[in-house]
Amino acid sequence: MALTANPFHPATGELLPSYRDAYLRGDLSAKNTELVDAYLKANPSKGSEAYYRFHTLQTTGHSVRPVGWLDKQLNLLRTEPRRFRHRAGSLVLVGALISGAVFAASGPVASSKDSFTSTPVTATTVAEAGELLAPESVAALTTISGRILNEKGQPLVGATVLDKRTHRGVSTDAQGRYSFAVPRSQHVQLQFGYGGYQDADLLTKGQSLGDVALHPRTDLPKKRWWQLF
Repeated sequence: MALTANPFHPATGELLPSYRDAYLRGDLSAKNTELVDAYLKANPSKGSEAYYRFHTLQTTGHSVRPVGWLDKQLNLLRTEPRRFRHRAGSLVLVGALISGAVFAASGPVASSKDSFTSTPVTATTVAEAGELLAPESVAALTTISGRILNEKGQPLVGATVLDKRTHRGVSTDAQGRYSFAVPRSQHVQLQFGYGGYQDADLLTKGQSLGDVALHPRTDLPKKRWWQLF
């Protein structure tokens, strides 16, 4: 069933992560798809996050079906690489788009009416699209995964993993697990956080970090409970 509720945060106006994922699966209503299309078009950095998330979902076995603005961008990469190359500078971290298209072409993706998977993305297409881009923009992606735990070894649900350079982030599931797409051959500083706990900053170069344990903050005032008679 297509999701019809408002996909944006009522206070900040940002696209909610659950609705972003629904958009990448093609599960939003037609109206909400149009709203998300307009949002991603107006916010290139959020478009970049969507590309990375698409890649993460695809490589971890989730069913994804690009629609609307995302489908158009992927089709543009496939069919008009030279034109895309000259306008790529307006897209933040366009390497995510290239890598996502390559993975999508080589793996099972739910089909849509004009799916970009009908014509495989070739090595030549990718090379032409990235010819004028900075080396870091076309770095291959890899997905790292792990768990975030508390000081007792219990999973922290909704803990966050943040790339401190790009400010992209994901949150953990009910088991404290996360999956995150990062450049394969570049050092990335990740910040692991949870409310009331001390942040942990760790460096990775495309390698999973395993379990990360967070500890309660000691600078917070202790809560006092008063019993009234």
